[in-house]
Amino acid sequence: MPAERVRNTLASVFHWRGRTLALICLIGFLIFRIVEPVPFETLRTTLFDALHVMKPRARQELPVIIVDIDEKSLAKYGQWPWPRNLMARLVDRVGEARPLAVGFDILFSEPDRYSPHRILDNFQHMSPTLKRELAALQSNDKLLAKSLSKIPSVIGIGALLSDEKTVNTRPVKQIPVVERGSSAKPYLLHFPTALQSIPELDGAAKSRASLNVLPEFDGVVRRVPLVIDIGGTVTPTLTLEMLRLAVGASHFAIHSDTHGIRGISVDDVFVPTESDGRIWVNFSEPNGNLYVSAADILDGTPQARLLAGKLVLLGSTGLGLTDTKATPVAAQMNGIEVHAHVLESIISGKHLIRPIYADWLELGITFVTGLFLILIVPSLGSKWASAPLAVLIISLAIVAWVAHAKFALRIDTSFAGAANTTVFAILLIASLIETDRLRRLLQRDLDLERAAAERLEGELSAARSIQLGILPSDFPAFPEHQEFDLYAFLEPAKAVGGDLYDFEMLDDHHLFFIVGDVSGKGIPASLFMALTKALYKSSAMRRRIEIESIMTEANAEISRENPAMMFVTALSGILDIRTGLVQFCNAGHDPPFLLSPGQPVTTIKNDGGPPLCVLDDFEYPRDTYQLNPGDMIVLFTDGVTEALNPDKDLYTSARLETFLSKQPDDLDCAALASGIYEDVKMFADGAEPSDDVTLLTLRYLGPQAATAT
Repeated sequence: MPAERVRNTLASVFHWRGRTLALICLIGFLIFRIVEPVPFETLRTTLFDALHVMKPRARQELPVIIVDIDEKSLAKYGQWPWPRNLMARLVDRVGEARPLAVGFDILFSEPDRYSPHRILDNFQHMSPTLKRELAALQSNDKLLAKSLSKIPSVIGIGALLSDEKTVNTRPVKQIPVVERGSSAKPYLLHFPTALQSIPELDGAAKSRASLNVLPEFDGVVRRVPLVIDIGGTVTPTLTLEMLRLAVGASHFAIHSDTHGIRGISVDDVFVPTESDGRIWVNFSEPNGNLYVSAADILDGTPQARLLAGKLVLLGSTGLGLTDTKATPVAAQMNGIEVHAHVLESIISGKHLIRPIYADWLELGITFVTGLFLILIVPSLGSKWASAPLAVLIISLAIVAWVAHAKFALRIDTSFAGAANTTVFAILLIASLIETDRLRRLLQRDLDLERAAAERLEGELSAARSIQLGILPSDFPAFPEHQEFDLYAFLEPAKAVGGDLYDFEMLDDHHLFFIVGDVSGKGIPASLFMALTKALYKSSAMRRRIEIESIMTEANAEISRENPAMMFVTALSGILDIRTGLVQFCNAGHDPPFLLSPGQPVTTIKNDGGPPLCVLDDFEYPRDTYQLNPGDMIVLFTDGVTEALNPDKDLYTSARLETFLSKQPDDLDCAALASGIYEDVKMFADGAEPSDDVTLLTLRYLGPQAATAT
């Protein structure tokens, strides 16, 4: 059966409810984590961004400010690019406030086309006088260069990924740097060349630095380099160089070892970095207070005083000029503001750090938590199976939150969460497959049991038919004899029972009858009942009218065929239909009730002896009783008197006697037996029968009844 083989194969694969497969999957996750494919990096950055949004760096009053060539400035002083003489005037105004350092987020890669000699080149038909006056004027670039030379200025460099030689892609001047430890160049981000400002301005500025802010693979700025390699020259980025000029340090130092760059120091300020020289920017929410309009500075408004003792970033956010970046805290942030947040992160000391042990810590967390799930989930029921996963996911989220909010550490628990979810899914699928397999096994066993039960039911039904078939069931039993009326009834408590009754004419004048009850119920009792009936009737037919001999002989024969040590209570008698004289022999059975017309109901007392098979050689005594015409005797088993209702109350002999006393004198035997059975059922009120119910009613009518007929 192919389907069965497939199910068995799946069951073997998901051995121990999938623990083996889940462990293999967990190890596979750890291997993939070392390779770090993009999907896992996406999970990590998503987690870090969420934490950053929930807990951004708190705003502080820090010495960082932006002089912004904004819409207001462009509206007042004209469109961009401004003439360099206007830029020189702006720089002079900034310098008057005595800032710590001024960083230009602007490239001056071409000469100013508004310089006087440029105007001469474009307008050759000027008057000689005007030409002499214009030629005597300084160029705008010289004016700006003079202004730059007066302040601690850092002019921008645009590092290029292509090594194509264009205007002003000359070699970058070396900034003083000290490498502590191993060489840092192998670990730095490398750019073949860079676009620089014209030499006149580049030479006038106190220093130069890279403006590059590099987004991650998804376009979001989370980390920025402090140092890069441009054509073999170690070059600081704008923020680091501004910091160096601000503190008056002669150089900056790069601290490296065999694992990469560990940090960068300026004077006594140490900034921990990634191995490639990048830092995680601890962004605060976008801050409009960082900005001062260039128009206000040019106009000499009180706003200019805000620049004193500050690190000033000078750039443009005017419409069409701004360079916006996506950050964790803002979908769009001005590029110059990103530089401001980098400076604030360094100055405040609120560094976001991903420690060197982070990767191993995350792998360890993933392995331990995954192993925990593998060990515990299959042992839980379906109701609680998901509880460990929920607890772990919440715990991992708390670990990441505490690491970020309290210690400014970048600890990635998203990978462990993804691995745990996958491991749980495998365990759950395995559990479902195992459950289905067990369900199929149980269904198969149930089908087998049902088939066996059906076979047994059929066999019991056949046994019931056979058992009831060996009992006389045709009534009236002896229609040729009008001297008496007889009716007998048996209802087994189970499919088959252990009660018995029988009657037979021993000759033309003597009626034999018996009622018995085998100990126990079900099939063993029914088999012993059949044996008892057969042996007793055999004795009766041999002994004819000696009732005590019949009982004694039957006791001996039945005892010999009794390996199960069962016993039988029995009450038998022989009625002389001519005279009404009844011989009784009782083997531990209830005495019969006597119903005489016009008289109270009584019982026919007799001595009797123990049940059959209790004493093998017991000599049973005989008792006699004279019946008058119209008298009726009622023989019954304890299934009548010991019937139980739902409250566990017994029917009792007293209730039977009360019922019999209420019956009319002329009631026939069949109607009386049926009435007794219906009263017992009504008393039981649906409770399961506790024993077989057997009744035999016999009314003596006398010879005159036969004569009258």
